[in-house]
Amino acid sequence: MTMTLTQRKEAALEQLMAIGSARRGQLSAQYYKRHTADGRAIKQGPYYVWQRYVNGKKRSVRITPEQIAQVNADFERGREIQAIFDDFFLIMEESATLQDQDAKKKKQRSTLPGSMRRKPPLT
Repeated sequence: MTMTLTQRKEAALEQLMAIGSARRGQLSAQYYKRHTADGRAIKQGPYYVWQRYVNGKKRSVRITPEQIAQVNADFERGREIQAIFDDFFLIMEESATLQDQDAKKKKQRSTLPGSMRRKPPLT
């Protein structure tokens, strides 16, 4: 059975509502180099950082090792949300295209010779 555009929109919105938490961006592992009193370089880390852009600005938040599994699951749900948004946008574009076609058909019907109003007879 083929779903109507309205049914497809509603299904996409229901999918979005079913998703709890989500994140976008990336998780990075950072290491720092520290020098000891005797001059040796020691690598410290990893320190985990969730990075993303918000309103054109880069935002970074430290993540504990215990949070990594949850953050990765949130990233997966974020990708699911993006796929739903992409599908939803295609539905909206399809709706706009159908409206354009309907408007074009109405315009064509109104310009047909038989649909023109007749002028009253001259007396």
